[in-house]
Amino acid sequence: MSIQLDFEPAQPMLAQHRDPQLCYTLVTLSAQATGSRIRAVNWALVADASRSMRIPIVNEQQFRQLVREGNAQEVLIDGIPVWQLAHPLPSDVHGMAPSALDYTARALHSIVEQLDHTDRFSLVACAEEAEILIGNTSGADRSRLVQGIGHLKHTHLGEETDLAQGVQLGLQELERGRNNIDAHTERLLLLTDGFTRHPERCLALARQAATTGVTISTIGLGGEFQEDLLTGLADVSGGRAIFLGDAEAIPHAIAQELAMARSVILRRITLTLAMSYGVTLRRVTQIHPTLRMLEVIPSTNTSPTWIAHVGDLEQTTPVVLLLELIAPPISAATTVTQQHGGEQPATPRVRLAQLTLHSRDVPATMYDLVVSYVSAPPPLPPVVLDAAARANAAWLQRRALEAASSGDQASAMALLRAVAARLTDLGEPGLAATALAEAAALQQTGQTTRLGVKELTYATRRLGHG
Repeated sequence: MSIQLDFEPAQPMLAQHRDPQLCYTLVTLSAQATGSRIRAVNWALVADASRSMRIPIVNEQQFRQLVREGNAQEVLIDGIPVWQLAHPLPSDVHGMAPSALDYTARALHSIVEQLDHTDRFSLVACAEEAEILIGNTSGADRSRLVQGIGHLKHTHLGEETDLAQGVQLGLQELERGRNNIDAHTERLLLLTDGFTRHPERCLALARQAATTGVTISTIGLGGEFQEDLLTGLADVSGGRAIFLGDAEAIPHAIAQELAMARSVILRRITLTLAMSYGVTLRRVTQIHPTLRMLEVIPSTNTSPTWIAHVGDLEQTTPVVLLLELIAPPISAATTVTQQHGGEQPATPRVRLAQLTLHSRDVPATMYDLVVSYVSAPPPLPPVVLDAAARANAAWLQRRALEAASSGDQASAMALLRAVAARLTDLGEPGLAATALAEAAALQQTGQTTRLGVKELTYATRRLGHG
């Protein structure tokens, strides 16, 4: 088995002139396995166990009962009407109103039934401090797993939240679960509904995880978490970023994450781009299955070489990457000419980069990306133009939200309107309206809305699913 690469266009062509040019190349990564294979998992779940995750979630009928009995009252906070409990929640309602941690525990009880002796599982709870509730354990030891899950709702670890402590413990437990065969898919799943201290330390841990083959996926619950951090953790390690508005969706999200981990066919794929003289790497964007910009880091080699962590490759889900390179003028690069015979002029051909794809499961795959300079290059294929439009929308959206976060309102509003135009062209009128609404909110209040930003961030990422 090996990584299969398909390129579009198959033979890139640029115009023959003396200025640098942007070259787009769409690369599809896939692999075929013989027979159906279920991958064993070495899995750690890090759950935010702060106070907000313990708050009972009442349904509409229970809420109306609380209002009728005077247990809930409407008050103004910062000019916004909200409902607050006037008294402690009645015991009968409390017993029937599950919290986010209740839903998490239910999901884990279901997951335990799907694990066997080849699997490993760890559970970490964190708030102001972090605690290992289940050290790295065989999936066959169900009594120990169930006992650890039972402690989740009753663990009190302080009022603030430091997710970095939980992520660090989770990574340590994954390391303990590795064996000499090293056949597991390694995943860390982080679930939170709030903000954290030391977000930069979380990102540093995610980059460290990527180098050891651990994928971090994140679940952000509600409207108060740091979407830039959670999407960043997923992006630098090749994981998924999930936004849940309702705690009832937690069990499905956790079960889906396990199913995807089991379907992995190739693990820890990294892309190395060794650039030729005069060639500049502009961006690498993953188009499918999730629209996200890959973080490229310089290699330790002396040549201009970049490395991007792609993550795992699932059996039925190819990964599509859009490479954007600035090609040099013809005279600034070493060309390989090919004579077509007779009196016809030679066609300059330049190797822009050497691509190398590594996986811990198969030998490395190498490919020379060569472009031909012709007098009249054909237009780019529609699939490449569509990918470029989606990548541009994602890039503009990131810049817009970064500008808004830094207080540059004018730039943020202009960029959000540009994002809306791109999304309209992509056939996403609802998402375009969200971008315009955030621009209007900035103009009127000087701030974006929390839920609007989250919707824009996560829905834009789903543009790669098509």
